[in-house]
Amino acid sequence: MIDSAGKKDVRELNAVELKKVLQKQKIIRLLFLNKALTNPEINKQIGLSTPKIISLLNELKNEGLVEEIGQADSSGGRRPVLYGLKKDALYVVGITINLFRTTIFIFNGKNEPVCDPVIKEISITKGISIIDEVVFCTNELITQQKIDREKIVGVGIEIPGLVDYEQGISYTHLKTEQPLLQVFEKKFGLPVVIENDAKARTYAELKFGAAKDHKNVLILELDWGIGLGMVLNGKLYRGKNSLAGEFGHLPMTDNGILCACGKQGCLETIASGTAIARMAREGIKGGKSSLLTSLVNEDLDKIEPKTVVQAANAGDQYSITILTNVGQWLGKSISYLIQIFNPELIVLSGRVSNAGQYILTPIQQAINIYCNPDLSKEVKIQVTNLDKYAGVHGVTAMLMEKMMNKVETK
Repeated sequence: MIDSAGKKDVRELNAVELKKVLQKQKIIRLLFLNKALTNPEINKQIGLSTPKIISLLNELKNEGLVEEIGQADSSGGRRPVLYGLKKDALYVVGITINLFRTTIFIFNGKNEPVCDPVIKEISITKGISIIDEVVFCTNELITQQKIDREKIVGVGIEIPGLVDYEQGISYTHLKTEQPLLQVFEKKFGLPVVIENDAKARTYAELKFGAAKDHKNVLILELDWGIGLGMVLNGKLYRGKNSLAGEFGHLPMTDNGILCACGKQGCLETIASGTAIARMAREGIKGGKSSLLTSLVNEDLDKIEPKTVVQAANAGDQYSITILTNVGQWLGKSISYLIQIFNPELIVLSGRVSNAGQYILTPIQQAINIYCNPDLSKEVKIQVTNLDKYAGVHGVTAMLMEKMMNKVETK
């Protein structure tokens, strides 16, 4: 690894020079995550003196990494200067691999996508055979966008299932002999971070979304599966092996449907996007009359959670009933979380959260029934204000946090 000026290998730096490199990297990380900050704002977060920060910012400006981008608002007196990274200061690659497709992004120094995301029909369910395909498509995008590879900080990858963040091991999908992290790093020739999708989404909420100014927040990823992310005392909670949050696999019904995890009656089998689509298909095949049939041109395999929401919005009673039942199960299970964690905020994200009041109302009703009111009355429940790609922003933020706090000296 080189210093931010790109002039010297850190193995040749003395202790004072190494300290300065780390200070610069902290500033770079803050500017990437916040897009623009003033000197006092930087001071508040890293605790250096104003003259020291000005000195470091001037050096970063001379190195072509930082620029002045205007002035911040002020209640009086001289307006402070806003600093930000230059667009071409660095690049970060973000990849989402899920059950049905893979989406690839490249972000510039301002944490903005350099182009539209590349979406490929590469499913994680196909196993390790997709790894080379994902790497090829990513490298192809880097070449097409004429990105200087030397400026790429690394690659952040979010995937579903059990993931040990520290070891870079996937226990559910893409199970490789070596840690999956090492496999991708060797193939990319770049640093890599791999994280579970719900935790990546939670980190995005913590850095950019509803959890940013809160200490104790639960984020429910209500997608094809169900995931849980926890912000406890202002920090992402991962657990002993980074495996905390398997909320979707709590057994909720006796003798229920067999879950992908091998147990019966998991919450995921009755309240996930996969469950919604399955229940819609089964009901129609069993004789239920529904607008869903015409929405998918009688091809029931095309029913997705968004199709059921669309039908509910059009007044389809069967779709409304499905979403109401899902909301009731979610509300009952959320009651357990409230009584265990005593959160101040619960954020709903993912495809199922797009059902809005069709699930929010039954969730609240179930909480009123099953939860201690002294706990539940203090909790706010809201749908995320981040977009569907929040997870990839979360995992690239993790990458920046990791790389900008690390100097290799060996």
